[in-house]
Amino acid sequence: MHRPTKSLLICLFLTLCNGLSVGCRWMDDHKFIQHSETLMNVLNIMGGEFTTDSVDVPFPEDLYEQAEYLPTDDTIWFILQTLDKIAELFDGELNSVWDEKKVEIFLNVLTSQSDGLQSCVRAQKKNSKNLQMYFKRLNNHVLKRMAYSAHAWELVRKEVRTHLRRLVLLGSATENRI
Repeated sequence: MHRPTKSLLICLFLTLCNGLSVGCRWMDDHKFIQHSETLMNVLNIMGGEFTTDSVDVPFPEDLYEQAEYLPTDDTIWFILQTLDKIAELFDGELNSVWDEKKVEIFLNVLTSQSDGLQSCVRAQKKNSKNLQMYFKRLNNHVLKRMAYSAHAWELVRKEVRTHLRRLVLLGSATENRI
């Protein structure tokens, strides 16, 4: 009978451990929740009271509902895509609508959150075209149409708050699955 060598057994063990280790330190260490809370706090103090007006772009609730039932890796990818799209929005023409330092802090925490989540995704996934279209409409139908006015940015800030709240719920559910 052929006996496996010690190095073969070690390789097999490490391969199995790597395959079973689907955890994500960013989520395991609750850094996602901590950064999300910071994002919400900074977003809250960036402007004044949130406007009661709403945008004419429907919130993509269906995408969030679908993301709840995706495999963990795909859910994290959805969260990551959404954060990246939010960052792209804030790369636009802010024209000193808010305090620059607060915006910089917001973008730095957003980038840190994205970087942390990126370490959780094993392979790049296909981007959601519906999510991309939503953010494109938000940019075109709110920011551009309203000439990047302070009111337009306040509408976007309110919409981003809704996204961050939904991402916290989605991230919390994902943490429980890891």
